[in-house]
Amino acid sequence: MKHAGSVLLFAVLFWPMLVLAEGKPAITFEKEEHDFGSFAESLGMVTCTFTFTNTGNAPLLITNASASCGCTRPVFPKEPVAPGKSAEITVTFNPKGRPGAFRKNVYIYSNTEPSKTTLYIKGIVIPEEKKEHPEFAYAMGKIALKVRHLPFFEVYTDDPKKLSVEFVNNSRSPLTLSFDRVPRHLSVKQISESVAPGQIGLIEVTYNASKAKDWGIRRDEFYIRFPGEPNIIPGNTISVSADIREDYSKMSSEQKERAPKALLSENRIDFEKVQGTTPVEKIIKIQNNGKTNLQIRKVSNESNVVTAEVSRMSVQSGKTVDLKITVYPAKTKSKVLNHRIFVITNDPDHPTLSIPVFARFE
Repeated sequence: MKHAGSVLLFAVLFWPMLVLAEGKPAITFEKEEHDFGSFAESLGMVTCTFTFTNTGNAPLLITNASASCGCTRPVFPKEPVAPGKSAEITVTFNPKGRPGAFRKNVYIYSNTEPSKTTLYIKGIVIPEEKKEHPEFAYAMGKIALKVRHLPFFEVYTDDPKKLSVEFVNNSRSPLTLSFDRVPRHLSVKQISESVAPGQIGLIEVTYNASKAKDWGIRRDEFYIRFPGEPNIIPGNTISVSADIREDYSKMSSEQKERAPKALLSENRIDFEKVQGTTPVEKIIKIQNNGKTNLQIRKVSNESNVVTAEVSRMSVQSGKTVDLKITVYPAKTKSKVLNHRIFVITNDPDHPTLSIPVFARFE
């Protein structure tokens, strides 16, 4: 009996300490709902923070967090939160395509009892104002354009080519555009004399390649000027690109028989491994196997790492000309060079010679 009494006394004295040693975490939030109020859909994603405290007497661990909708994303701390300490859960809501009032549930799972806590976010999304002409995506001053670049692709020297771009008048007055710094080979005009507010106008561009005095791929731009503007505004431009070519389709068989014939001594240039920053060069031959003079009209190169030069622009029948290709390793940040040089000639069968240039920099 004495032994049984001792056991009972031990239980009375030490049971509270054993319970305390098996303490539990508890999660208490400063608030369990956040109201975003009214905001525009165009504002994009919005974020709020829920602060909580571990009011228990054991480390608190959040094991997961999810939401009732894919538009809502909670982010929770991964480390345990000690008793008495606080931490935050952030919740982000994406309003895109979700106009009107909303209320979303966010579920927080932890090692507490109960293990699940529900938070709420709510608000009102003001929908984006629908544009009357959504296809006019490029705003420029008083107008919006469908495109800001006109690709003419192949343009022949004896055949002017036309393209146009539509615009909408977003001002409150009738609008007549003017155009500045137009290259001599381009003609630009507004088709209708005046475009009323909210109406669609047309800018027509004519490409006259014979006036360009150029060959191959060429890029240009011109400025749009609005009424009352004393100077051009940077950025108010439309860009134009074209590949200027000569039309050989009308040549007779006799003319083609007497035409020049361009032949390369090498069809590709590989510098292989280039060490250091010292420029390296190689020379290939362009031979004229035709019966009349070969005219090298242009050597096209759009890289500052590579230069290409010919010793002369005219090659007699049976003669050759040197094409010197130089690579400047100091001008590149890449480890590999993969470039093309274009030689434009009056050979009707091969008017453009494409020469790949390769190198590896070490």
